[in-house]
Amino acid sequence: MRNRSRMRHRRRKETNRIMKAMRFSALLFTVLILSAAAKAAPKKEVEAKAKELDVLKQYLLEARDSLQYQITERWRLKQRYVEQKEIDKEQTARLRELQERTFSELSRIKEEVFSKQRQLEDERKEVELVKDDWTYVVATFDEAFDKEAQGLVDVYPLEMEQRRKDLEALRREFKQHKNPVRILPKVLAFQTKYLEKGMNAIIRRQVVMPDDGEPQEMNVISFGKVFAYAINDRGDPYIIRQTGKLGSDRYAIEKVGAEELRAHLQEQLPVWIEQAELTGDVTVDVMQDDNTGILVSGKKVQATTRIVSWLKAGGPVMFPLIALMVWALILVILKLVQFSAKDKANRDLYDTVAGMLKNKEYDKAHDYAQKKKGVVAKVVTRCLEHSKWNRPSAEKAVRETLVEEVPQLEKHLATLAVIAGAAPLCGLLGTVTGMINLFQVITHYGTGDPKILAGGISEALITTQTGLSVAIPILLIHNALRNRSLHIQSEMEKHAIRILNRLWPEA
Repeated sequence: MRNRSRMRHRRRKETNRIMKAMRFSALLFTVLILSAAAKAAPKKEVEAKAKELDVLKQYLLEARDSLQYQITERWRLKQRYVEQKEIDKEQTARLRELQERTFSELSRIKEEVFSKQRQLEDERKEVELVKDDWTYVVATFDEAFDKEAQGLVDVYPLEMEQRRKDLEALRREFKQHKNPVRILPKVLAFQTKYLEKGMNAIIRRQVVMPDDGEPQEMNVISFGKVFAYAINDRGDPYIIRQTGKLGSDRYAIEKVGAEELRAHLQEQLPVWIEQAELTGDVTVDVMQDDNTGILVSGKKVQATTRIVSWLKAGGPVMFPLIALMVWALILVILKLVQFSAKDKANRDLYDTVAGMLKNKEYDKAHDYAQKKKGVVAKVVTRCLEHSKWNRPSAEKAVRETLVEEVPQLEKHLATLAVIAGAAPLCGLLGTVTGMINLFQVITHYGTGDPKILAGGISEALITTQTGLSVAIPILLIHNALRNRSLHIQSEMEKHAIRILNRLWPEA
């Protein structure tokens, strides 16, 4: 663009010079005309004009030289313009080519930038996912540590303290770094350590907390996490066993009271401890139930203790079942007493009144019936009060008396039927509760220890057994009491008809 501006400036300058040369030619032509006219002028004027003419000639020569120079310069500039134009054309082509390459490269760069942006966005999302996964893993580890800490209350008592210390060390390190990858090998080592302890028989000396005493340092012989013997410095043997319960009551540390077992352990345990290995026969209770406590203590279990254990095994639903059973028993006793009293009183009163009516002692029979209680007494009283009327009137009075007495006979029978139906439902509720507890235990402890699962299973089965045991007898007794009620009603009607027939034999 700068070269083009220079060329235009030079063309304007050359044009101005040409115009000056033309004006000079016109002036020269004028001088020639004047010189021709000067021939007739005086000589001085001719000389003056000749000098002017010489000056003009000199000026004309200079102008011609200048014009020639300008023409030459013009052609030179024109040639340079043509050359510059070719150069500009080549440069324009190169610039266009460079521009196209630049646009192409720019498009490629934009596409690459866009691709990198998409890749960066994908990587950012992937980083977010990894971050979320990492956060989830960290939270899972925190939850696992909390769960492990909560489960310390029912771990094997011989390793509880050491396990608590190891767990606290792991938790402190994890809270410091928050790096599951770094802590995972140590967690695996922690689990492996106590898993191996549960698979071997180990003899060691440590502090033990018996259930009925102060902490003591004892020599302990443990068979995994299933069973263990311990003996203190005084020679008192102890047994560490499972109870089948959960939580802090899962294990029991009991002093051996049975004489035979105590003597055997006092003889055998020091030998094992001295040799640092188990030799000979090892007495282990594989069942580890309530009978283990009997064998260890050497005492007999009373019936009340068995009943309490049975109620505890059934769970909280056992208490409403026992309440239903007691309620039903009270109602049955009340109805039996009521029916027995009514039956005997009605029979005795009828025999006495029938003798009086047979002897026409109506007033005496009326006074005697008024002093007695029961439906027959009411029937006799009503009949004798209506004897001055007629039999239909007396029959209506007797019917009213019988209708009033029937609800008393059927009282509480419907309640017994409801109890008989509610008891199996309570048992079913206990079954559902036991299964829920069983699944909770499986979630927390897994299925590796059958004794832990036995609690939920026993609750599920014992409540069903108790519910059926309560319902079946009540259902049978309810049917018997209802039949007895119908029998008493029929007896009352029979006695009433006989009395009416005594009063109106001709009817």
